[in-house]
Amino acid sequence: MAWKRLKNLVFAVIVALAIVGCARLSAAIVTTTYEFLPDQSTVVLYGRGGPYPYPIEGQFQLTVDFDAGIALFEQVDATISEKIYFFDYYGEEPIYTDSLNVLFHMTEMVSTNVTDTVIDFVFEKNIPTFPGADVYLTVTFLNDSIHLTGYFNEPIHDGGYIHLDAIAVPEPTTILMIALGGLIVKKRFFKQ
Repeated sequence: MAWKRLKNLVFAVIVALAIVGCARLSAAIVTTTYEFLPDQSTVVLYGRGGPYPYPIEGQFQLTVDFDAGIALFEQVDATISEKIYFFDYYGEEPIYTDSLNVLFHMTEMVSTNVTDTVIDFVFEKNIPTFPGADVYLTVTFLNDSIHLTGYFNEPIHDGGYIHLDAIAVPEPTTILMIALGGLIVKKRFFKQ
């Protein structure tokens, strides 16, 4: 009887260490799907007679490796309310799009600062005569959402200024999966 209790205790310690080890590993790299709140998310084009606000809807994935200090956007499927034209590079034809990813180069951005409260990104266009054409974006973690702010200038004389101000929340299925995972671990861990 004592041997069986010792065996169960050793097994419980191994399982607890495995859970703690897996939690530590999975906490280092986190991928979350976020959904924009259209009534709180806009791209504003200043210049050309503006400001012209355009609501945003859609979703994106944000992957963060806090240990390595790296973050990136993936699967950006977000649009603004109508297509706009803008100049992306000096000397090229304007682009006509409603894609937030095309407009802000989200999946091409490089994280420059990663903390547990803020992530800064940049997409450098490297246009010496128009240094303001580089795209900057900041993600601020709030209680149950994130706040995205970003901006860039068009690389032409008298070009527009494009500004992003958006709130996004974790997709409901992401929240459900996290809660379900927690319940399964709790049930298995405390089950006797």
